Amino acid sequence: MAAGPGLTVAVIGVGRAGSALGAALAAAGHEVRAYYVRSPAGRERAAARFPAATACATPEQAAAAAEVILLGVPDDLIETVAAQAAPGLARTGPARSGPAGTDAARSPSPLVAHLSGRHGIAPLAPARAAGAHPAAIHPIMTLTGTPADVDRLAGATFGVTTAPGDEPAAALVRRLVADVGGRVAVVAEEQRALYHASLVLGGNFLATLVTAAGRLIAEAGVPDPAGALGPLLRASLENALDAGEAAMTGPVRRGDVGTVTAQLDRLERRDRHLADAYAALAVLTADRLEQAGLLEPVAAAAVRAGATDGRGWA
Repeated sequence: MAAGPGLTVAVIGVGRAGSALGAALAAAGHEVRAYYVRSPAGRERAAARFPAATACATPEQAAAAAEVILLGVPDDLIETVAAQAAPGLARTGPARSGPAGTDAARSPSPLVAHLSGRHGIAPLAPARAAGAHPAAIHPIMTLTGTPADVDRLAGATFGVTTAPGDEPAAALVRRLVADVGGRVAVVAEEQRALYHASLVLGGNFLATLVTAAGRLIAEAGVPDPAGALGPLLRASLENALDAGEAAMTGPVRRGDVGTVTAQLDRLERRDRHLADAYAALAVLTADRLEQAGLLEPVAAAAVRAGATDGRGWA
């Protein structure tokens, strides 16, 4: 349960992230009071997830209804939606010193948080100008859009950005993340792109590589691709998390250029884009192994040459 009085929450954009965090906060003792969704299908989904909440006609109405406003909208729409919500963020009362739910709060100055990994607080400038406290609260977790996502957030790390010096807002964000069982990792505004790139490489592209590997092994005649690859992939992931570059195995680690070029030739005849991805990863692996002192420079150079020969890049 939430530590201290429960807060009122509005969710603007009830996609995977918005619905998951909203539901997790509700399970922790906060009240999801309002939501705004554009599409009829989205409204049905939101009504099922938050049956006691009010469906609002505009982002402004949703923002006016709560102390914590979550923007679960696509990256490129954050600033637009923040501007649409801004008129609903104005609060009357004594001078504000912090968002509601913090010891420093003397009036219900709202917290507006988007759930994007890419952005810091810059796109929330319209909300900040309207008197709200901006924050980026991004769960480092793959979400499915199902009720199981609530449990996925427990134990997850959240990449958090707040305005420099806005300790009351930072304290409230820490509280909200703790309430859903998560951990806070503070990410500086100027590091958000690098932060998000790391997640895309390790999460999104991991799924791309796994599905591609599954198709290839199935074409090679191996039954049950998931069952065949599962133990290898899980062990590789655990080893990489534990040991870093020392966990790298395979033909690049051995400096086996003949194997690399043979596989590239076969992939080239099947799918040029997949061959390009293999070549780029072979070069990246050789670079990392060489930098870690795990592959001799001559062998690393041979792998790079074999992977890039005829591809028009180095």
